[in-house]
Amino acid sequence: MKTLKNSELDRLIESGTVIEKDQHGPKVVVLAEHRYLKIFYHKHTVSMAKLRSRATQFATNAAKLKKRHITTVGILDTFKTDNPRRDCVLYHGIPGDTVRKVMQDNSKDPELSRRLGAYIAELHDAGVMFRSLHFGNIIQLPDGKFGLIDIADMRVNVFRLSNWQRKRNFQHVFRYKEDMKTVNLDTFIQGYQTESGSQGGRLRYFEEIIRKAVSAIQ
Repeated sequence: MKTLKNSELDRLIESGTVIEKDQHGPKVVVLAEHRYLKIFYHKHTVSMAKLRSRATQFATNAAKLKKRHITTVGILDTFKTDNPRRDCVLYHGIPGDTVRKVMQDNSKDPELSRRLGAYIAELHDAGVMFRSLHFGNIIQLPDGKFGLIDIADMRVNVFRLSNWQRKRNFQHVFRYKEDMKTVNLDTFIQGYQTESGSQGGRLRYFEEIIRKAVSAIQ
């Protein structure tokens, strides 16, 4: 990972539009040519980020997803600044709108909900444990398929997710009440069960954990 001077990073930030920030500063910046700059701050003197850069993890996750034919962002570069320490990843975004926006515009659409359920089953069967998985981090592409953004907080397993991991992941998927007002839960479950090839007790188990995850936020 190459090192940039603070002034070089500041000029890059100033050339774009900040769309996300916190008390530490800009977190996501939109640049020209549909490029995005994501900035990770080292918030503690001693942290795991010093051992492994979150920007590098972001780039690694993108490569793992693409190997599994899961659409995600295109990595252009990673770099850091020394003092203060900031790790950055530069990437091309993916076209489309967040599923959250699409759902709001097509509230309770049974076919959209079914396809979303099938997509999340596809992720789980591909071994994707995405702790930040929610409707704001899934993009509906122009062709109607889906892709993932904001992929730093992820682990990609060799094998498909266990039942316990799926249960934990659904707690993240259904974390926001406003999302639950727009999804058709019955067809979402049908889509998930069909894509995962569920049968018998496994089918009933998946339906149970999904409904429990939803009821926990209501």
